[in-house]
Amino acid sequence: MWAIFIFVLCTASNGGFKVQTLLGIPTDKLGHAFIFSVLVFFIMLGLIKYWRFSFLLKKIRIVAFIVSVLYAIAIELIQHYFTVDRIGDYWDVIADIIGSAMGWLVFYSVYGNLKFLDKE
Repeated sequence: MWAIFIFVLCTASNGGFKVQTLLGIPTDKLGHAFIFSVLVFFIMLGLIKYWRFSFLLKKIRIVAFIVSVLYAIAIELIQHYFTVDRIGDYWDVIADIIGSAMGWLVFYSVYGNLKFLDKE
């Protein structure tokens, strides 16, 4: 559901949105970082449920990060080629990647190294 929310948010008309800054950082970039940090966190939670006792459990962080980065690139390409008043921006992808890394760090700080899931 969160990925659908991101898609709608990133492809809907911006309605003449004027970018503000916070501490010199454009607020839209902060928004990108936030929504993608939440996306990575949710992907990792979902993968834990499906890969709980599998050798793939050790790859949750890598898979979640790669999926979110590919999704960020896809969203920007869709904005660039298929929307009327939106433009794909590589700075948005960079903000998304930073957000994905932040989501990874938040997940790690909450769940640690996932040793508690080992059934041995």
